[in-house]
Amino acid sequence: MAVFRTIVGLLPQILLFMLVGGRLDLLGGWNHTDSGFGVLILLFFVTPLATAILLVVEAIQYRKGTRGETATGSFFMPGLAIFLFLEALALDLYILSQLRMH
Repeated sequence: MAVFRTIVGLLPQILLFMLVGGRLDLLGGWNHTDSGFGVLILLFFVTPLATAILLVVEAIQYRKGTRGETATGSFFMPGLAIFLFLEALALDLYILSQLRMH
């Protein structure tokens, strides 16, 4: 589970770095190729999906941890999952706002 959390936590940052790197042409021209666009589109769709899955999994684990009479479950991991999900949605909305119709 720790590896999944790490990967999902890094996906929004990778998407942001790809977007900024492509805009400032820091990727050595790779952003002008089909594979660069494909990676951006893949991250655009996978990032919110993966963070939503993490949010559901963390909510289920939090619910299981607080069922007993001594409910001492920490809200840190579900809170982090909520933050990552909102960050991914904000990045996707930002990318959508930058689209231009030609």
